[in-house]
Amino acid sequence: MTSTDEHRPTTGRGGVRAEHHALALDLGSSSVRAVLGSYRQGTVSTEEVYRLHHQAVDDHGTLTWDLERIMDGVRRSIVEATRRLGRLPDSIGIDTWGVDYGLLDARGALLRAPRAYRDRRMSRWAADLDRAVTPQTAWRETGILPQQINTVYQLYADLREDPDLVERVDRFLPLPDLVAHLLGAPAEVGRAIASTTGLASPGAHHWSSQVMGAAGVPERWMPPLVDDATVAGTTSEGVTIVRPGGHDTACAVHALGLADDEVRLFISSGSWSLIGATVPRPVLDEAALRAGLTNEVRTDGGIRLLRNLTGFWLLQECQRSWNEPDTGALVKAAGECASLGVVIDPDDELFAAPGDMPDKIADWCRLRYKVEPEGPAQTVRLILESLACAHAAYAQGLQDVVGDLLDRTAPIHLVGGGARNSLLPAMTAAACHRRVVVGTPEASALGNILAQLEAVGVLDPAARGEVLRRSVRPVEVGACQSMTDPASFDAMRERLLNATAR
Repeated sequence: MTSTDEHRPTTGRGGVRAEHHALALDLGSSSVRAVLGSYRQGTVSTEEVYRLHHQAVDDHGTLTWDLERIMDGVRRSIVEATRRLGRLPDSIGIDTWGVDYGLLDARGALLRAPRAYRDRRMSRWAADLDRAVTPQTAWRETGILPQQINTVYQLYADLREDPDLVERVDRFLPLPDLVAHLLGAPAEVGRAIASTTGLASPGAHHWSSQVMGAAGVPERWMPPLVDDATVAGTTSEGVTIVRPGGHDTACAVHALGLADDEVRLFISSGSWSLIGATVPRPVLDEAALRAGLTNEVRTDGGIRLLRNLTGFWLLQECQRSWNEPDTGALVKAAGECASLGVVIDPDDELFAAPGDMPDKIADWCRLRYKVEPEGPAQTVRLILESLACAHAAYAQGLQDVVGDLLDRTAPIHLVGGGARNSLLPAMTAAACHRRVVVGTPEASALGNILAQLEAVGVLDPAARGEVLRRSVRPVEVGACQSMTDPASFDAMRERLLNATAR
């Protein structure tokens, strides 16, 4: 076991400092969040110091991100962290969602507002790209499941609709590296965020010439690929900028504290649920492709073999329809009401668009089961049971692909917003027939902070797990309650299979 003194941050001159303050800029698709992490005597404490709402905006039919508002939030976050500390933070790191990006000209100016992944332009050109590079070839070349939201589809659509971009663009940068660059870091791309683009080799060791050639993306646009958990540069005020993994899920997985070679199931639960397995290297066989899995790089250089699943988006949309912001009260009521005994498919296209979610869920159930939930409480319970059953289906798919590398008795690690929910972990444990270890809701920010500590030499990566055990108290959940009886979830999964096979 590493001692507490060995965890303390050291200066470059060999002296010892009492503490290190790392600012995680956790940028989501609806908010700029700043979480200040303070490292003292082998533990990390966190505090949210700033939050700013933002959203994609419709710019004459094109869905874009308001980067000026995002950068204003980033700068205000640094100011607020400085005010709280009485001095500048020691380091900062940026994580965002995947696949979106900015395009810079030769002067380093942004050519236009970054496009949002929900913009519809890709649907007009996706079939053309699939003919230019087949999904099987794209999978072999990148390890990433071909999907229209992927960066490669976005860039292909950009170039088809504006061919002059070939000459006007000097640099392509994914969002976290774009923000870091605007703060003062050189134009480089971390391997974790690069792996989400569909443009990099499996493991993101280099850009894929074959895929970029088929998509018409000039190689001269692409900055060097570099390791994560490394120093990226400094701000104009002299604050160290760290590349923490770039992608919010990479940071969340970093906060599990697993050793490099540990193969474990995880769920990062939020608006999306990302269920995956930590594996040491890309899995590129046909079984993984058929299972809809994708190989994304972890902050430590390993692989997140995962699948996206619609998550609390369903509940959030219901709350919007009901005008009911109190999630805790809804979950409590859901735990006290009877189960409908059926589940929906969260990934059905019916649920992808916003609006009228309670009615959509009721219609889906009436059509397939001839029953429907009665009121908000039963609707919420149905959503949670449906997510748990989907977790079970995808966990089984991962187990089948990974095989004996994955211990069938090992627990699933659940982090993110779902860790705040009192029912979802127990339901997931019952549906998956596995224990669930519930970690921190702040996993992305905490993983970002840990990567900063490692990058600047404050924390030995081998001690990450011990620091997490000191800093976070995970809770292990089993399927021990009658309301989360595994047999009832098995029956609901069977009814769903029968209903959707018709």
